[in-house]
Amino acid sequence: MNGIMDIINIPMGYVIRICNSLLGNQYILALLVFAVIVELLMLPLSIKRQKNSIKQARLRPKELAIRKKYGNSKDPQTQQKIQQDIQAMYQKEGFNPMSGCLPLLIQFPVIIALYNIVINPLRYICGLSTGTINSLITAVNAHPDYAGTTFVAERNIDLMGAVRRIMETDGPGFFAGVEGFAEKIGSVADLPNLTVFGAIDLAATPSFKEFGWLLLVPLITFLSYFFSMKINRKLMYQPAGNDAAMGCSNKMMDLMMPLMSVFISFTVPAALGVYWIIKCVLGVGIQAILSKAMPIPSFTDEDYKAAEKAYEATQKNKPRTASAGKVRSLHHIDDEDYDEKGNYIGDPTGGVKREEKTSDGAAAAETGKENSLLGHVSMKEEAKHEKKTKKKNKKDDQ
Repeated sequence: MNGIMDIINIPMGYVIRICNSLLGNQYILALLVFAVIVELLMLPLSIKRQKNSIKQARLRPKELAIRKKYGNSKDPQTQQKIQQDIQAMYQKEGFNPMSGCLPLLIQFPVIIALYNIVINPLRYICGLSTGTINSLITAVNAHPDYAGTTFVAERNIDLMGAVRRIMETDGPGFFAGVEGFAEKIGSVADLPNLTVFGAIDLAATPSFKEFGWLLLVPLITFLSYFFSMKINRKLMYQPAGNDAAMGCSNKMMDLMMPLMSVFISFTVPAALGVYWIIKCVLGVGIQAILSKAMPIPSFTDEDYKAAEKAYEATQKNKPRTASAGKVRSLHHIDDEDYDEKGNYIGDPTGGVKREEKTSDGAAAAETGKENSLLGHVSMKEEAKHEKKTKKKNKKDDQ
């Protein structure tokens, strides 16, 4: 898995390393520049998402007309039918409601990659190999201050802190025996500076056990996430639907997502929380610019009424199926050659008697059928006459 993620991690780490070098080894400024670069790269997708929102907003009157047709019914079958009609309308208009999700899907692996870069600065910022990092762990464990300390090569941010402190007290010569170290790191200045104003160590993980400036990171993360979601919701298009249900869902999202970010902030180095803060601020700024340059269209009551009339007209003019509303004459209930008006449609001449259009064999069959019916009637009459005669004879005998 790490090998696959390195396809993203190594290039991103290289960009952050360049930013860090150009900005005088100020890691927080490097994160700021990196966040700006990511947002600029994502700008075409953000523009596409804004265009998608504009197109969906233009379809809002038609969507509301469909919802009004079904009234306020809440049963699942009606709601399913509403969604089917709306999706059919979207498909007819060439609109894909899922196309706006692409920027969100791309941002997720960026966050994962940044997490790996932040917790592995010796690997992705300093460019040390895994073998060199393992040799560093052995060397640090040999120092009296870190004897018996457990370091993990895959999470070497703690190891980097130990290396920095040893270099500040004992000098770079302490790691002279570590192969590949001197080529990459010749002094403390070559290590990423993860402190802010010398007081906040972004390499550390916030914890209530140690009260200090570091606890500001989860707090600011919550506030930035909370208000950015509120502002973006006002700037972006909100689809139509059940206002009460959507209002409840929005309130849950406004609370749950920031709380989740706070929870994560207490489990990862503070540098990742700082990146989230920067990203939230930049996201709101870019969305405000897009909303100003490409505003969401608004509609009046007349527009909605016109959409309702247009929708009703399309429903009236909608072609019916062959069996829809069809009432057959009882004379032709079993005859598929007659239409709903009783007109004979089996013959292009327009309804000539069947006997004239059938073949000799068919005519003979028809004649036989008629003779059979006459014979049946004749036998019935004879039986009736015989019964009457017997009754009369019996009366005469008495």
